[in-house]
Amino acid sequence: MLDRITDFFGDMYLTELRGQTYRDYAIDRGNLGGARRDLEALRSAINHYHAEETLDMVPKVTLPEKGEPRQGWLTRREVTKLLLAAMGWVPVVVDVATREPVKWKRTGWRYPHLVRLIMIGLYTGTRLSATLGLQWMPSTTGGHINLESGVIYRKAQGERSMHNKRKTPVKIPPRLLRFLRYWHKADTAIDEQGRPVTLRYAVHYAGEKIVKPHKGFRSIRSIAGLGEDVTPHVLRHTRATWLAQAGVETEQAAASLGMTAEEFERTYAHASPDFQHQAANAF
Repeated sequence: MLDRITDFFGDMYLTELRGQTYRDYAIDRGNLGGARRDLEALRSAINHYHAEETLDMVPKVTLPEKGEPRQGWLTRREVTKLLLAAMGWVPVVVDVATREPVKWKRTGWRYPHLVRLIMIGLYTGTRLSATLGLQWMPSTTGGHINLESGVIYRKAQGERSMHNKRKTPVKIPPRLLRFLRYWHKADTAIDEQGRPVTLRYAVHYAGEKIVKPHKGFRSIRSIAGLGEDVTPHVLRHTRATWLAQAGVETEQAAASLGMTAEEFERTYAHASPDFQHQAANAF
């Protein structure tokens, strides 16, 4: 983010920043959502410097309009196809009318790390970066999974999270907990001294932390016959939508996702079976 900002603004003085400058940046960036996030970081940097050193003039950073919240989510059938593809299954017979796979065949390759990523994302709604940082033990570099208490702590020890990306703890659903215990056992070996040694990260590739799983995710998405709009972040939207459809109390649903009740209502309330029920049946 800072690289993009300095590439564009690096040779400018603060006195040169104008509304048109930010609009030019948004055009150059080619993505209004991304430009908004970048400019928010620039604004924070300016305000931080002003708080520490005091500027004679603090420029106002004009942000692009905030986009509508993403509404995409997966059905249970689509999640099933995604998991099958991650486990090494490919469709060999497809229904001509519906284009839905009706017969699958197991192949020699598979993506076990993506199975873990999908399951954790679906059952907890944890953001991708936090999921990739989850470890089996408490750490200062990422969140951790406590199998005894059945809670995922998304924040690293001592970490301060942004107000709009809160990393609240989440209770692990029983179905996911069974898988986590199985994965923890699979990640644990006995060393020469007879002591158990466990790999560091819950989602890993050959024991190493995963930085960008997008290439593998695109592969299984293609095998499952899903569109390009299906990204790892859709798993979070899917959990939120399923919670709303199940009629889970707004406060609890929002807390499990690490968002405010207002954010949850604004984005997912329409999926609730009780959405505007009283108003619709008033007369």
